Amino acid sequence: MLSSTLTTYQAYDPALLDPIGEVPNLTASDVDRAVELATEAQLSWAADLDTRRVALREVVHRIRADADRLARLVSLEQGKDLKLANVEVAMTAAIFEYYANFEWSDLRLPDRDNRQVTVQLRPYGVVAAVTPWNYPLSLLAPKVAPALIAGNTVIAKPAATTALCTVALVDLMNEVLPEGVLQCVTSNAGATRGLASHPGVAKVSVTGSGPTGQAIMRRAADRMQRVTLELGGNDPAIVTADVDIPEAARRIAASAFRNAGQTCISIKRVFVDRSVESEFTDALAGVVSALQVGHGVAQGTDIGPVHTAKQRDFVIDLIDDAVRSGARIVTGGDKGSDLPGHFVAPTVVTDIDPAARLVVEEQFGPVLPVVAFDGIDTAIELANAGPFGLGSSIWSADLDAAYAIAERINAGTVWINQHTVVELDAPFGGWKESGLGRERGAWGLNEYLQTRTVNVAL
Repeated sequence: MLSSTLTTYQAYDPALLDPIGEVPNLTASDVDRAVELATEAQLSWAADLDTRRVALREVVHRIRADADRLARLVSLEQGKDLKLANVEVAMTAAIFEYYANFEWSDLRLPDRDNRQVTVQLRPYGVVAAVTPWNYPLSLLAPKVAPALIAGNTVIAKPAATTALCTVALVDLMNEVLPEGVLQCVTSNAGATRGLASHPGVAKVSVTGSGPTGQAIMRRAADRMQRVTLELGGNDPAIVTADVDIPEAARRIAASAFRNAGQTCISIKRVFVDRSVESEFTDALAGVVSALQVGHGVAQGTDIGPVHTAKQRDFVIDLIDDAVRSGARIVTGGDKGSDLPGHFVAPTVVTDIDPAARLVVEEQFGPVLPVVAFDGIDTAIELANAGPFGLGSSIWSADLDAAYAIAERINAGTVWINQHTVVELDAPFGGWKESGLGRERGAWGLNEYLQTRTVNVAL
């Protein structure tokens, strides 16, 4: 969708700081027009589920056929390594495929004297899907796929800094979808913020930071607009004394430093039994120091840049604050690359106070604090501390003990001997300030369907 003013802004490669393309810079009137088009298209789109299934199956085919181009664009614009960008595109296709084939129907309740009761499932109408910059396609898919198959029309609002790849995906899908069913509104001047309070938008689904979610809720409250919020996380990992240390270190590093640590459900703080803390930290540092930092599309790159200069500066400030407070950098702590972009070397910090900012704040970057604990009760208390409750993991050779610990963790997902694994058919979302509602599986579809009870006197 092009702006009526035809103005654009530049998208940049965060590794080289070079411009890589132009993005339409839409106005509030463009957003109004998008809502009008979505409203006009919605009733006919909702009329035939089989037609929707066929369309989404063709979308899956086209995403997979164009995967290389989409992944390269994601890598260039977001900064992540090309291997991970390919995983992101594959996951995007898998989510659309899952919902294209998902079965559901209205529910006939048990008959009663002289009455017949049916619970109908119906779309909301026009849905806004607001997504962040860290996984621009695979975080859009769990919103758009269930919303479309449910019969809603969707307006996608990507982060300003990862709009190119989102526009590319939407354009590809619109080769299949009827006009107005899916649109993308882009702006680096705030013109798209009005979606969250637009009178023509029935529901808004947001993945983003806590402050973003709170702002959306405030704007939506005036009209009781429905919201789904997948917000921040500060995921802890609890490592017990009996764990396979080399294997745990390898897997924890893979989660913590994925996408340069810019993953809402990556491990962001590790609590290790004091008896094995030194051994674990050494093993972790060995894995992390071997990671190759560089341009995302370059062969051999494991970690690309932090996405923005602002985020890079925030991460560096957290590291500096920890060191000033007596913490020790085991590996990393510098830029890690000669390229001009927003790089931070993968960094492990130990001997750190559990009250340090690096532990209690969501750093969202390639740095991991390791905190020793004495006694599992202390570890659980530390893991549950703070406002977040997105994910958590327990690392132990004793699965029964790990399950018992999991029962005491306040988080939407608890992993055992793994982390950052999200299933297509299991609910995903947070406790506490990590969000409202769920994505994926039947739970994700239900976020885009409202119930109507039809009660018939016989």
